[in-house]
Amino acid sequence: MSATQLLYQAAIETLDDRSKRIVTFNAYSDPLLKTIAGQCDNLVLLQHFKPEYNELKRMGLKCSRNIAASTDMALLIPSKNRQQTLGWMAEAMISLVDGGKLLVACANNHGARSYEKSLKELAGNIGSSSKAKCRVFSARKSETLDTKLAGQWIADTQPRQVESHGLVSQPGLFSWEKPDIGSQLLLRYLPETLHGRGMDLCCGYGFLSEQLLRTSPDIESVYLVEADRLALQCAERNTALWQEKVEAHWLDAASEPLLPSQKTRLDWVVCNPPFHKGQERDLPLGRAIIANGCKSLKRGGRLYMVANRKLPYETTLDQMLMNHRIIVQEQGFKIIEATKGGGRSVSRKPSGTEGWELFGHE
Repeated sequence: MSATQLLYQAAIETLDDRSKRIVTFNAYSDPLLKTIAGQCDNLVLLQHFKPEYNELKRMGLKCSRNIAASTDMALLIPSKNRQQTLGWMAEAMISLVDGGKLLVACANNHGARSYEKSLKELAGNIGSSSKAKCRVFSARKSETLDTKLAGQWIADTQPRQVESHGLVSQPGLFSWEKPDIGSQLLLRYLPETLHGRGMDLCCGYGFLSEQLLRTSPDIESVYLVEADRLALQCAERNTALWQEKVEAHWLDAASEPLLPSQKTRLDWVVCNPPFHKGQERDLPLGRAIIANGCKSLKRGGRLYMVANRKLPYETTLDQMLMNHRIIVQEQGFKIIEATKGGGRSVSRKPSGTEGWELFGHE
């Protein structure tokens, strides 16, 4: 069983009253969650990642953006980011009624023992079990809860302006503390004369969009497309000076339509696609996103993307009838320009980002 399934099974075994209020942080779809929903009249699901949100919706379950007050039980699946997870842990404990229970499940190789130790530090009392290379641990809210520590953990997860890039970001977002190498290289080799209507596909907290809007006045509009709602909210804040040009869309870029209609086909798309799903490498994910981005372009429109040098995305561009070329290969990455339906390639010399230091991936 996965850590998620172990968590849901533990909750089912604990449930003894339909009227109890349960909140699930970072909820993932699974038939066992449907079982919990059938045994509980007050189930609140929190999920900011659109693909998982969509899966929950397909199961007939509803998600909320608000944490339930006076919670009897909280369930938590850790994210990839430790600070974000500790913040959720603190929010969960604060939301519980006295005697309420927090259940956490995590794979051993994803930091289970460390999270267990942190929960003990926060709550002062824990129970724990181990199965299938995972740990399920729990704590009840009591007078031993360290509310000061909880407040600090919650504060540490909030959006804030980050000195390294000057933009609003927060723990849990991709490369949240520093601009990643790939995005910086892409920005360096983008044309100086981008204009018309475009899209920042997988925009994150808006690093590319903010730079492009600040330096390219002939851009008419930009679609911000991002699967992480928390990242998209930061991107909206970072592009607020050009809000009349910006539309933000919370979408699963691999499977959902990126534009409201074919009439809105775009002049350009910039993209730094992910190639991981959760903790696992997922090459088809990047391919699906790129293919969807190509569909958004009008004839002669251009896609500019950055990718790990070894990822064979050129085959996807061939399938989408995109003429393409590698502009540059540096530091393990490649910058690709692709044109829909033909067209002369436009290149530029590096400029505009020479002051940026190149940082590695998180």
